[in-house]
Formats: sequence, C-alpha cells, structure tokens
Amino acid sequence: MPEHQTLGRWKGVSIDVAVMDGVMADVDLSFACMFTRELDGNPRGGLLHLNQALSGMLMRLRDEGVFLGEPMETLLISQPPAGMAARAVMVIGMGDPSAWTPAVTGRAVATAISAAMQRGVGSAAFAPSLLDSGLAPQATSSVASVMMKAATRAIDAQVSIAAYGLAPAPSLRRWAFDVGAAGFAAATEQFRVALAQLETG
Repeated sequence: MPEHQTLGRWKGVSIDVAVMDGVMADVDLSFACMFTRELDGNPRGGLLHLNQALSGMLMRLRDEGVFLGEPMETLLISQPPAGMAARAVMVIGMGDPSAWTPAVTGRAVATAISAAMQRGVGSAAFAPSLLDSGLAPQATSSVASVMMKAATRAIDAQVSIAAYGLAPAPSLRRWAFDVGAAGFAAATEQFRVALAQLETG
C-alpha cells in the first residue's frame, strides 16, 4: 500500500496526497502531464514508468506528432495495458518546459478535474510530472498551493454547473495528488496548508 494521507474534503470530494504515479494509481482515471520535450532529453521517474508500461508508445506518439504535449492538449488512453492499476489514463500537455510556470500546472489540474467530472468518474489522481521532465525542485517549490487552488475552483465550477441543472451532480468523490516518495512529507504539508487557507477564506 503506497504512503497516503487524506487532507480533508472539498464539496464532497476527498482530497488526498499519495506516493504513486500514473501507472500505480488505483483510480478510475489517472492523469499524467507531459511537456513537448524533457529538459535533459529523457523522461525519468513516473513519466518513464508510464512510457515503459505503454511499451514506449507515449514517447513514440509524441515523436510521430500524434500527441505533441502542447499546453492543455489531451491524450486519453481508455484501454490501458494489463499491469496498470487505473481504469483509464489521460495525459495532459504542458508545452515547452523552459516556459513553465506554476500557473501552467494549475491549468492542467483544472483541466483534469473538469475531464474527470465530465466523464462521470468517482476517483482520480494527478501526477504533475515536473521533476520527471527535468525541472529543478527549487523551481517547483510553490506549485502545491497553485494546484490546490486550481482543484478547489474547478470543483466549485462543476458543482455550480450542476446546481443550475445543466449537468448531473458531480460524481467525483476522491482526488489524489501524486507525489514522489522523497518529497512526500514536504509536499503533504504544503498541500495541507494550502487547503487550510482556502477553507478559512
């Protein structure tokens, strides 16, 4: 069982942090992020694991121009191979890594929440894939608060749409932010503080 922490709830959705990646996440829909390239030329960590689980097809699709990794471009893998825990995987494009800012990951989180609710899934997990793409830890240190704010705003938006009778009540009940084992404690605290600040307004 991977290391896991429930931070709280937002509009009926459990917000969790867990040590897992797009391959390991036992959820209805697992999200991973992918840039147009990796800063050091090769994927690592969870992104490498996902590409390996897909027999190299993720990088091949990008090389062939099928999925370029442009900002908020999406690739849905609705029939993941045996060995992947998630029932489906969606890869979200992040653009060029040299132009990355925390706001880009915030947009990806919002895109993921919307996709999860529009597909009617009950559980989803999100791997930002920042370190996996070669970004330095110091460059990503403030991203947790941006991700949490984006997630809660996206949940609020879907709840409002349902309240107006334009969509069914949101099905999502569990949302997990995927983090690496080495940074689990620090990331959990950052996410916890961000959620607490949002709860107190």
